[in-house]
Amino acid sequence: MTVTYILTVLSACLIANTQAANFNCSEPPNLGHFDVHSCCRMPEIHLGEAPAKCSAHIKTLTAQTKSQMGGMKSDGQAQDGMNTANDNQNNNSHSEVEYPAYAHICYPECIYRETGSLVENEFNMENVKKFLNKSVNKRDKDIIPQIVRSFESCLDNIKSHMAAVGIKTYAKLPMGCSPLASMMYSCVNAETFLHCPDKMWKNDEHCNVAKSFAAQCNPLPHVPLRLAKVQLELLFWRTEQRRGKVL
Repeated sequence: MTVTYILTVLSACLIANTQAANFNCSEPPNLGHFDVHSCCRMPEIHLGEAPAKCSAHIKTLTAQTKSQMGGMKSDGQAQDGMNTANDNQNNNSHSEVEYPAYAHICYPECIYRETGSLVENEFNMENVKKFLNKSVNKRDKDIIPQIVRSFESCLDNIKSHMAAVGIKTYAKLPMGCSPLASMMYSCVNAETFLHCPDKMWKNDEHCNVAKSFAAQCNPLPHVPLRLAKVQLELLFWRTEQRRGKVL
């Protein structure tokens, strides 16, 4: 199975006019319809049954959320008879339940857990190395050392941030998922992109400009930790609201 690099660094990649050393980070370079994912060739990683198990896990969480929301709807109708309002609210949230925001947090955590990389909400680097050496396709082995370095750099950086704000672990969502895995996933992909082995890098103008922009404007850990915290708190609040625990 091929694991696709997800690069949050260039959410608005838009025709680079020059490979200038300095960018205005609020204005990403205009790269037209260029696909940034084509710059660093994606390694083929055999994940075994992990994707199927984790997809089933997300479906279970989704079913539980639907059930809870259904109960809330019935209670609301019994209390105030606002059938139409409740139906509209249910319809508005339907797409969110079908494609839950928490999947972006819970799915990476499940994948890392199933591959042995995440043990009791802690990354085990020895297990990460063993998994990569065992599961990365032979033709892509050159990228393994960089992926390992990316894991180490990202983990050190995130832990330093946690220590700076005085926390030992990130708060979990009501469904039991921690944001640590998704933060690591995004960080490792971005860090590996920045240090992609020459053998796997497409050396053209657009790719080089994209890398230069990312290097300047999206430093480690490549995820806005303060923003991520706010988004997590908002997601937590919305989930609790649906459960009837937040007024």
